[in-house]
Amino acid sequence: MSMVCPQCNQVFEQQERICPSCSIQLLFFARIAPTATAAPAEDNAGRWQHTGFGRVVVGLILAQGLALGLKQLLTAGLLASGDDVNVTLWGTLTGLALLHSLHALGLFVGGALAGAGQERGILYGSLVGLNSGVIFLILRSQSDRLLTDLAHFSQPLLHMLFGAIGGWIGRAIWQPTPRLTMPEVQSTASPAPALMEMRWLHGPIAWWRVIAGATIMTCGVAWSNMIMDWMIDASQGALSVTTHFQAKLVSCEIAALTMLAGACLAGATTWNGAKQGLCVGIGGAVLFLGYQWANPKIQLETVVFAVTCMLGLGLTGGWFGGLLFPPLGRARRTRRIIDL
Repeated sequence: MSMVCPQCNQVFEQQERICPSCSIQLLFFARIAPTATAAPAEDNAGRWQHTGFGRVVVGLILAQGLALGLKQLLTAGLLASGDDVNVTLWGTLTGLALLHSLHALGLFVGGALAGAGQERGILYGSLVGLNSGVIFLILRSQSDRLLTDLAHFSQPLLHMLFGAIGGWIGRAIWQPTPRLTMPEVQSTASPAPALMEMRWLHGPIAWWRVIAGATIMTCGVAWSNMIMDWMIDASQGALSVTTHFQAKLVSCEIAALTMLAGACLAGATTWNGAKQGLCVGIGGAVLFLGYQWANPKIQLETVVFAVTCMLGLGLTGGWFGGLLFPPLGRARRTRRIIDL
């Protein structure tokens, strides 16, 4: 294999170690065929399942399919034994615990598949579990619910924990490929400009994204009860709120989801997602205070709690949006910032 000088780009034979003109260490040089550059583009076409979103989708399908398949297999075994316990099994606490065990096993496998060989394996597993928990709440019948309202609506968090454990297991067994660090080469040439990295509170502010995110956040907090009533009416009786605690809990969940959605919108495809989310939280808090200023029944504890949640969830959502949807065109952004 030939050697090349990184400064003058002259090619030498392998027995040469130092460039005679530049007096620096030579590097290995491999000649690439003309058709080799087109091969990766053709290979990457249609391989969406190897992306982060594809891994989450595949892991979710595997987790749900495995849990449903094990449930059907267990039901078939009970039917084959001639026992009528399968009729009332899933409506008891024992059946509910068994159903959660099957979902936990499916999430372990699906989360491990999503996080295998990935630096963000725990994050991918958590997303698999969160989506699985939402699907569990939608498909679970309201009539045979044996848990309390708080335990029932906390199922997405429980599934997210199982998925995170599965993602950690997959990342621990199939460790990600370590990053190769090339040895530094002493050269008199000027170093290349450093690429722009993810920053917390640096960089410009995307004002249009911040305004849109703050508007979504404020509307979700102020109109959470209206959104809940619309969801109940649109479900045509499938969803029902029977207690005051349940209505308050659902309203708070709707407000929290809109906070995260607005902050994620502002932080997505940006280098400083946390800063965008913090600005969204500040803007949403200002709009919410202006909205509550004309309310004669305003409560100080409620306002302080809402503003604190806006700032905290805004910062978290912006960071999560920038981490989940990283910016594209890295070199172009870097060049533009350096020229300025």
